[in-house]
Amino acid sequence: MRTTIAAWPLDAPPPADVPAGFRLPCARVGRDLRHLPSGARLPDGARWELSEEPGSGFLLGLGSARGLRYTLEADPYLPPGQLTALVAEQVQDHVTGYEFLQWPTCPGHVHLLVPAADPDDGERARWHCRRSGRPLVRIGDLRTGPWATT
Repeated sequence: MRTTIAAWPLDAPPPADVPAGFRLPCARVGRDLRHLPSGARLPDGARWELSEEPGSGFLLGLGSARGLRYTLEADPYLPPGQLTALVAEQVQDHVTGYEFLQWPTCPGHVHLLVPAADPDDGERARWHCRRSGRPLVRIGDLRTGPWATT
């Protein structure tokens, strides 16, 4: 039987009962979710949801009052950069495929940015240009890029 550990707003710090391994990835991806394309928004009440299921481990996902749902079996013991990139990729896939939001898009191109762990810093992950492979901005810092909204 699945046990809910916590639910919290996407752009808020995780509550104290959230395992430490999830804190930075969720905070960073949540910060970037504040920078959706102009006029785009997630459903009201969109939030992180963390649960635990015997035999499966931790399930991290998105939920909302409207029923927005996706979950990812996630290992909080992955290096922070890898877990951040994984969470960013899964959230991006969900908002693109189910909410029809192209997020985040590459400046000057029409494609999405690609999340990847930073090989030089195991604590961080970056958004990369899909075409050139060039890292553009750290995940959690979209507000500083040329695509940033206010």
